[in-house]
Amino acid sequence: MGYIKQALSFLKNENGSTSILIILMMVVLVSMGYFALATASANTRLSAVAADWKSNFFYLDGQGKKFTAHVDGLLLLAQESANEYFTSESYRNFTHPDLTLEMQTFIREGYESANDQEAFVEEVINMLFFLYADRELLKLSEVYPDVVVSALRDVEGDFDVVLGLVSDITLTHPLSPDFHLSITLSVNSYSSFRAAHRAGNTRATRYRVTGWLQWQSQEPEGEPGTGLWDGRIELP
Repeated sequence: MGYIKQALSFLKNENGSTSILIILMMVVLVSMGYFALATASANTRLSAVAADWKSNFFYLDGQGKKFTAHVDGLLLLAQESANEYFTSESYRNFTHPDLTLEMQTFIREGYESANDQEAFVEEVINMLFFLYADRELLKLSEVYPDVVVSALRDVEGDFDVVLGLVSDITLTHPLSPDFHLSITLSVNSYSSFRAAHRAGNTRATRYRVTGWLQWQSQEPEGEPGTGLWDGRIELP
């Protein structure tokens, strides 16, 4: 009986229980503080990565727009050269330095025999526009060595004609070589560009962007131990 009374007395003794509760609460609070600090540190690193990515994104986007503006400027020169062939009445002789004798003969005879000379002139300007655009776009390599210009060619009588042009380029960030921008564009025909402007589309361009993709050649490596806290606390 004496042992039973001692056991019951021990169980009823509440001395030290407050200290145990305080220690448990401190362990919980310290654990939560540690995980909160780890999460904040990881978020800080992720924010820095996101800031770098945005900076690289907008830099390459600006470089891409600079490239398309350069292309549009060269196409404008091609358009002016094509129009000048008729405005300067160069078609009346066979001495134009940019065109072969066979092409000039085809244009002169076709113009004189055409039932609709206005339609024939627009067709010829369209042909000359692609011809001059092919030559002008070769100048892109002076500024962009990696640019590729592909021409779709055909034979019209005794001379070659250009039916379409496609340009491809991949721009790389100079300070972050893993970030790239790939652009693919095709040159619109002069007739379609002119028709769009006649219809009131002032935003019509001499080219059409068919591909615009930013990508990374290597994914960023994560640091060990920087995982986000899932909100669970596991005590030993």
